Amino acid sequence: MIIDIHTHVCNKKIWKEYQKESGGAVEKIIAIPYFDKNSQDIPRIPDVEELLEFTDSEPSIFSLGSINMDSDLESQLARHEELLREDRIVGIKLYTGYQYFYPHDEKVIRIGKLCGKYKRPLIFHIGDCFDPEDRAILKYAHPIHIDDLAKLCPETNIVISHFGFPYFLETGNVVASNENVYVDISAVMVEFDTPEATRKLQEQYRDDLRRVFTYFPIIKNRVMFGTDFAGENTPLKFVQPYIELIRAFLDEEQQKNAFYKLAEKLYFK
Repeated sequence: MIIDIHTHVCNKKIWKEYQKESGGAVEKIIAIPYFDKNSQDIPRIPDVEELLEFTDSEPSIFSLGSINMDSDLESQLARHEELLREDRIVGIKLYTGYQYFYPHDEKVIRIGKLCGKYKRPLIFHIGDCFDPEDRAILKYAHPIHIDDLAKLCPETNIVISHFGFPYFLETGNVVASNENVYVDISAVMVEFDTPEATRKLQEQYRDDLRRVFTYFPIIKNRVMFGTDFAGENTPLKFVQPYIELIRAFLDEEQQKNAFYKLAEKLYFK
């Protein structure tokens, strides 16, 4: 069994493309919304309300929530608590870097405590930002700030997306230091302009992970499978290379954790 905890599958067309690319190996996926309706991604990522219109009718697809840190927090907290209580979302994603806040800010702690109340994870975009408008500020998306939040919200499970690319060692350090912090492997292996460039990128990611796992072997038990799949006509088009990555670095029990056990524990408990 495989659960993909990080996708942007937001309509039937992309879902069919995902199933084709995965070869039917993935049984459940989690779809992630943007924090508002103004996503610059291609295809555009919907907000949570629009995404739920799709996922509510798809038994194998589950939605996260997402909160706009620049809008009214109270109303969004109330709405997300309603969605958590009704099991319509399985966690909340925040976009540090794209929005200007630190993971340990007081308003984030309130969101973290809400997730802890319903035993659902709080997920962060960490690391590099897709930023065609040149608006992202990277200092907010550094993994070191997760260390503060993990200690301020010890009852909340926290997920660092994209292995914190390119801050792999820092991410490994934070995960190793906090039992409530997990990491996914999504998004790093994108399609470049040429097959050779794509191959070199995938090889480099393997080298980087090999280094991290050498320094912090304990974190192999807190790695989860994710792809960031967004469609076959986007750079985020791969599924199988991420499956192969898990199998290359983790032993049999660790693979079970990465492919589905941790996802069941954090998102579906």
